[in-house]
Amino acid sequence: MDSSLHPGDSVGDGELAGLLGVSRTPVREALRQLEMEGLLVRTPRRGWTVRILNAQDLEEIFQLKIALEALLTREATRHLTSDSKAQLRDVMTTMEQAASARDQQAWLAADDRLQEILYGAAPNGRARQILSSLNAQWRWIFLRLLSLEERMTQSAREHRGIIDRVLVGDANGASALVEEHLDSVKRYLLMLLTNFVWPMIERSGGSGK
Repeated sequence: MDSSLHPGDSVGDGELAGLLGVSRTPVREALRQLEMEGLLVRTPRRGWTVRILNAQDLEEIFQLKIALEALLTREATRHLTSDSKAQLRDVMTTMEQAASARDQQAWLAADDRLQEILYGAAPNGRARQILSSLNAQWRWIFLRLLSLEERMTQSAREHRGIIDRVLVGDANGASALVEEHLDSVKRYLLMLLTNFVWPMIERSGGSGK
């Protein structure tokens, strides 16, 4: 599911099947998978709609994210190769440059790449899978509803602190900074939900809480 859909929007299997030129069966399977991942909600006689996050959803998602990312950071710090460390340095520089240039797309690409390199060094593949599913449930708030510009510089600074600890082998220090960073992100997202998302949904006749 991409960021062209808004919270509360309907998703029809027939319409999607027509657009994709396939039967409804694979489309329905894909929608059921998205429902299992928490991205869609199915209601009787209405079909699927894009899930509307509430404060409790966000608290639960980030409780799990903090535990998983702290774990993956500790594991990765102990397993990084010299090549992976060099890649982290390069991507960290790219992220900082993107933040300075206020280039949102470049910043997002650097953020994705940074996590790919760092968490890819951790041997716990199941933790990475679960984390990917969790991220899909909240990232639309960033990607669709508000510019990242006000957040990019702060986040790049927080990432720099984490990566500096990783590169010197301080697994516990890096994981502690990950927890601080994610708590900061959570509070920012709650602000977006409170001030932008829920009011928008209420004006359109939905319910975000």
